[in-house]
Amino acid sequence: MLIVTSILGNAFEDESFDTGGCERLEISRHEMGRSRLRGKTNMGTDVGISLKEGHCLHHGDVLAGGDKCILVEQLPERVISVAFGNTPAEIAVLIGHRVGNMHRPVAVSGSTMSFPIQADSELETFQKVFADMADQITISQDEVVFTPHAGADVHGHG
Repeated sequence: MLIVTSILGNAFEDESFDTGGCERLEISRHEMGRSRLRGKTNMGTDVGISLKEGHCLHHGDVLAGGDKCILVEQLPERVISVAFGNTPAEIAVLIGHRVGNMHRPVAVSGSTMSFPIQADSELETFQKVFADMADQITISQDEVVFTPHAGADVHGHG
């Protein structure tokens, strides 16, 4: 097993990384948050990752171990996107409040908010949750690499 203890950088943040010869390690968003994990690359290399406490992986991270280069790729997941366009701020606040009450991590891009789901049936559930504003928003389902918005961490009411 190849043991990796540090991240060289991120290929999406630093274009100087040549990842053409890298093996690919696909992991879920949930696994990205772990500092210790084990996986297999697309070339069959068994990789053990042991990062310093408080460090975690991100989509595009480049790892090195021995003579191998490994590119971390986050697996896409199902999300619901709610586009609220030029609707009043009240609508955006209500959407955020309703999704927040369900303790979903969110990503915001322009006038669209996205959040992960576990089952296709949740699309119908959220169409009902937002039924009173259906004429002002667009709800869709897609499969993407989901990265929660910084500062919008999920937490309990502890």
